[in-house]
Amino acid sequence: MAVGIFMIILGFSHLMKSDYFLPIKTRIILGEEKFQSYQKGLVFPYLFVGTLMICMGIVENMEILETSIFITLYIILGIIPIILLIVNNKKNTGRYWFWVNDFK
Repeated sequence: MAVGIFMIILGFSHLMKSDYFLPIKTRIILGEEKFQSYQKGLVFPYLFVGTLMICMGIVENMEILETSIFITLYIILGIIPIILLIVNNKKNTGRYWFWVNDFK
């Protein structure tokens, strides 16, 4: 549950355009305009993951779902923000993974 709260804090941090949680190198590599677009694309995935983790933690504690259904639901819902992050990276950096080949 604490990780979910941290993810929501990250989401709101990006919403408020704070670069506290992003490395300085990211701003330098992307430039100011692309950096704003990149950061804007991080808001929804982080908020979604945070909300998902909190809700699924509550569901787990209440033991509402069977284990197999719970894990399947978690995986299916977890794929959505991962895809959004990959699309955001591709749109703003031209690569699917930001850290590949250390951007020169």
